[in-house]
Amino acid sequence: MSDEPEENITAARAEVEQTREELGETVEALTYKADVKSRAQERADEVKARAEETVERVRAKAAPTAEQVKAKVGPTAEQVKAKVGPTAEQVKAKAGPTAEQARARAQELPPPVLAGAAALLLVALVVLRRRRRSRRRY
Repeated sequence: MSDEPEENITAARAEVEQTREELGETVEALTYKADVKSRAQERADEVKARAEETVERVRAKAAPTAEQVKAKVGPTAEQVKAKVGPTAEQVKAKAGPTAEQARARAQELPPPVLAGAAALLLVALVVLRRRRRSRRRY
């Protein structure tokens, strides 16, 4: 009979210890559930990590294609620059004196004439815009 109380005490202590562990786990679970900000941050970190991985995979797949495109377009771009370069210079050379003449002539005109020309230009632009918009509707 003397062993029985000791066994009861040992069993009770084991039960108390198990209950404490379960209670600790329950408290941790409730704390985690109540901490919405931390859970949201964890989720955001997970999504960010997945997005970064996806970006890296896409870059790795796109890099060879980009190099192929550069290889194909590079010579063509150089050819276009070679053809357009002199033409652009010719346009600048022809437009330069014309622009200078326009400036000189504008300085010679009286201000009311300039204001009238500007108003006429503004009216013409407004009319052209309205015509374009009315054509788009149909």
